[in-house]
Amino acid sequence: MSTSVNDAEYEALRVRMRDLRVEAGLTQEQMAERLKLGQSFVSKLERGANFFDLLLFVRWCRECDARPEAVLGELLSVWRGNRLPIHEQNKRMPKNK
Repeated sequence: MSTSVNDAEYEALRVRMRDLRVEAGLTQEQMAERLKLGQSFVSKLERGANFFDLLLFVRWCRECDARPEAVLGELLSVWRGNRLPIHEQNKRMPKNK
């Protein structure tokens, strides 16, 4: 099986990683500094011009104060078509008053 940066699963990964960064209040420049990468590389990751590898995935999650295993579990559920990502579910849940 060939994997492309254009696959739906990879799109979901890119969207989630970008959302994690934004939710953590980090710019692409700040994320790049933390990961010791160039800002253009971070941009290419988020646009799908480069692949995330496992180590980068873990480092990215940690820089966003997210547990990599939780983010992976969330992505696996999305890829199976079981539900919305957890961060999207939380946005849609009614607030207790």
